Amino acid sequence: MTPPSWRAARWRPSRANTALAQRMQPSRPSSVICMAGYEDLEGTEVEAIIKFKKALGLNDIDAANVHMEIAKRIDRNAGVGQQQAFEKLIFVTNLVFRDAYEYLLPWKRLFGVHESQIDDVMRESAKSLYASLLKSIGRGLDIGTLIEVRRSQLAYKLSDEIAAEMFREHAKKLVEENISTALNNLNNRTQVVEEVKSILSFNGMLTVLSNFPGEERFVRGLGPITLGGDSDHEKRVEDLKMLYSAYAMEVLSDGHLNDDKLAALNQLRNIFGLAKYEAEAIITDVKARVFQTY
Repeated sequence: MTPPSWRAARWRPSRANTALAQRMQPSRPSSVICMAGYEDLEGTEVEAIIKFKKALGLNDIDAANVHMEIAKRIDRNAGVGQQQAFEKLIFVTNLVFRDAYEYLLPWKRLFGVHESQIDDVMRESAKSLYASLLKSIGRGLDIGTLIEVRRSQLAYKLSDEIAAEMFREHAKKLVEENISTALNNLNNRTQVVEEVKSILSFNGMLTVLSNFPGEERFVRGLGPITLGGDSDHEKRVEDLKMLYSAYAMEVLSDGHLNDDKLAALNQLRNIFGLAKYEAEAIITDVKARVFQTY
């Protein structure tokens, strides 16, 4: 049953709302209320609109009516750009009114937009914004950034499951950048080893942070990386073996294999998605080559 305080929230056109909607129409394409369809959301729109609403002294009902007036002015049949602008308006507007949007915003009744369509818009828009935010997370894994990105994820109402998967893909891309750099510098063993060490350091921090006290405050998806199981893993496995061999040669160059070295090699094996027998064969081969040098 609709809460009593929201029963009057049904959309109602008025001269005041129409006039205010006209004032809120964009004089510039970057307007936070209604932007050009091909412009990306910046993530600051919701907060800006809430502040604007408060500055005008609008209650939620009147503010929602204004948003509906603006939506009426978007011709969704005028091309992809207009349709995208309408979808962005749905996303931003629903976040402005949060849990009350179902009562305040009659998208279906006025525009024929069904709940499943709204869910799709909310999810895809949130994913787009979140993907941009993930770019701010580098191999250093700054704690403040991890917390801020988590807050934004919750503000965008992006599910933990999707957020975690997106972060894992982002982390893999960072590792793949190291791998590409190493493969492009195979004649420079020092460079190759440095790239592998960067991968191990990054993976180690991901593992530690996933078990850190209060980790629920951090971005979802923290944890060790593995490239095993990726669709192109079989095509890349020989390259990965080559890098594994180069690193094994570095750590075993003194002829000794201690627990720390073995732990690092095992960690790298898991990251590269190599089978245990594959890694053991590489280490055996490296040991033989090192032995020949003595």
